[in-house]
Amino acid sequence: MISMDLKEIRHIVGGRFLRSDDRKEIKSFSIDSRTINPADIFIAIKGKNHDGHDHIHEAIEKGASGIIAERPCSEDLMDKVGNYMLVEDSLKAMWAIASALRAKKNIPFICITGTNGKTTVKEILSHILSAKYNVLKTQGSFNNLIGISLTSFFLSPEHDIAVFETGTNHPGEIAELSAMIRPEAAVITGIGDGHMEFFGTREGVFREKISLLDNLSPGGTAFLNNDDLFLSCYVKRGVKIKYFGRLSGSDYEIRDIIAEDEGYTFSLNGEKYRIPFDGKHNIYNATAAIAVARYFGVELEAINERLKTATLPKMRLEKVKINGIVFINDSYNANPVSFESAIETLSDIKTKGKKWVIAGNMLELGGQSADFHRKLGMRIAARKFDMLVTLGDIAADIAQGALSAGMDEKKVYMKNGHAEIYEHIKRTAEPGDVILLKGSRGAKMEEILKCFTTSCTH
Repeated sequence: MISMDLKEIRHIVGGRFLRSDDRKEIKSFSIDSRTINPADIFIAIKGKNHDGHDHIHEAIEKGASGIIAERPCSEDLMDKVGNYMLVEDSLKAMWAIASALRAKKNIPFICITGTNGKTTVKEILSHILSAKYNVLKTQGSFNNLIGISLTSFFLSPEHDIAVFETGTNHPGEIAELSAMIRPEAAVITGIGDGHMEFFGTREGVFREKISLLDNLSPGGTAFLNNDDLFLSCYVKRGVKIKYFGRLSGSDYEIRDIIAEDEGYTFSLNGEKYRIPFDGKHNIYNATAAIAVARYFGVELEAINERLKTATLPKMRLEKVKINGIVFINDSYNANPVSFESAIETLSDIKTKGKKWVIAGNMLELGGQSADFHRKLGMRIAARKFDMLVTLGDIAADIAQGALSAGMDEKKVYMKNGHAEIYEHIKRTAEPGDVILLKGSRGAKMEEILKCFTTSCTH
């Protein structure tokens, strides 16, 4: 971590010391008493399910050098820790510290957002940039206020560049995040039907995502998907825009796509690239990463070398083979656009066996939820898959949509639990079959795979 002393921290968060000991070393900050390291300051955050104040004693036992909290603890505990700071709002204090750390680090920051693909772009881009730079990136999908704060705590003097994923599920969140990060480059992968419960329409999603550009640093550049109707004609005074996509005239024009046994080759402005994973939508994700990498001076040869070893994030079109059956585990999350991409990928896969779609609920779609699910079912029917199995009451609308579009009722099943689906697969699937698992995070579709190795609990 970039160095920061106690007086500076108190000034940043507007806190009040109940105990103070300048001799204590400060290595970093943590909000998790289970994984805190000695000499970290523990910030007690109140969440939906847990209150960090209930775990202050654990943090102290593990060697925390200080506590930032909204209420005091016992005198005995305060004596053990040495530094105890009282603040009005621990979450705001954490955010203020993260902002201060970012301000201390004069390196390029890159922000990535969009309805789909942002984690994949972040992973591919970070992997490519590491050919030239020491890269800090957000871990997993830590793309909200807490996650970005935690990532900022890892900023060190050795870092040359930072890649942050920025997500949202309520209006104003991206503007708030980007105001702290103040990126030199921004990527928007596309505008789709995500979190419609909170944004209402795609126009609402667009307004939220495009607010990322309000906080670009002077002279910054935005990389936008030119094949997206909302982004292709966007103009903002003072912002340089580079477009990527298949549309003619794009700054990074995708052409000459060739599907291979594993992955694709394609060209951008006459330069050839290859990605080693499935999903045509991942050509766009790779292109966004390549465009930003070229902007920051990574050479073509280095990019192609890094692409050879690039991998997709966990539970994004992840192939798992069990008893001769290939599962496409795309269970991380789902919305109508990402589900369409997943079933397109399943369509493109060559197999002599049957093709299954096992579909879970798509959440946070608001009043349009039933319509989105039924339309997805109709698209699944149109692709002539051999089996559709749905999980949960909301996803049952997918089955109804498929049946209304003429899918044979003998190929459509509605189930209520992971164990039920596991038993159905065991009875029905054969070696050579390919099974897509897709649903929102709350559906936990990956639990079906766990049934093959451990006992089913759902």
